Amino acid sequence: PVSETARLVNILVITPLRILFLIILVGTTLEVLTERTRQQVRVHRWRSRMRDHVVVIGYGTKGRQAVETLQGQGVRKDKIVVVDPERTAVEAAGSDGLVSVLGDATRSDTLRKAELQGAAQVIVAPQRDDTAALVTLTARQLNKRATIVAAVREDENVPLLKQSGADTVVTSSSSAGRLLGVSMANPHLADTLENLMTYGRGLDLVERPVAADEVGRSPRECADLVVAVVRRKTVFDYTDPQAASLQAGDHVISIRQAARIR
Repeated sequence: PVSETARLVNILVITPLRILFLIILVGTTLEVLTERTRQQVRVHRWRSRMRDHVVVIGYGTKGRQAVETLQGQGVRKDKIVVVDPERTAVEAAGSDGLVSVLGDATRSDTLRKAELQGAAQVIVAPQRDDTAALVTLTARQLNKRATIVAAVREDENVPLLKQSGADTVVTSSSSAGRLLGVSMANPHLADTLENLMTYGRGLDLVERPVAADEVGRSPRECADLVVAVVRRKTVFDYTDPQAASLQAGDHVISIRQAARIR
């Protein structure tokens, strides 16, 4: 500014605009830094508290039903972490009140964000069988002690999932086919099976440890309807002679009313 008019404009207009821009710039920078710091503190606190939780990989139809069943069994929402590569699925999980992680579950860094190394159970329910195998392998490398349950579409992929480290593999297509066959031959039997598989509907199929007063007794003498006995990771039908007498440390698979479970 050389002339008096230019100097006057510089003093009254330009300089206040410079000061205002500087104030906005500094304020915005401090706000962003503060928010990032708060977010990092929240994430650090969440990771320090998150132990023995459940990681659900894939929030499609199978993942949602698994989460609903877990909540029906008493698992709190803050103990469930959802991992999905689709933003819409992650947003849906967040709307349901769940902690969600956006990313590819076949990558170790994504699973570490979900604190999978400290999880107690892992549910693998992606859309593709090859993805399920790779996710299971990665999850088992990060966590040797967690119980991993995986879902696949084809029976021929079950051994691959077992070799990858899955403890239990559920075949969705063959299970649906068997249920269709049962529905055609025995419609009421299919309704009962659906009732048992839907937690909290009236009858629930549960696994529980043997009570102290049940040791030495027959499974038929239990208060609830026992259908199988689990002894050292081996499942015996209730009619099996080896399960004729319950032992300490056994687990029984029984049918109970949903109201008694709650």
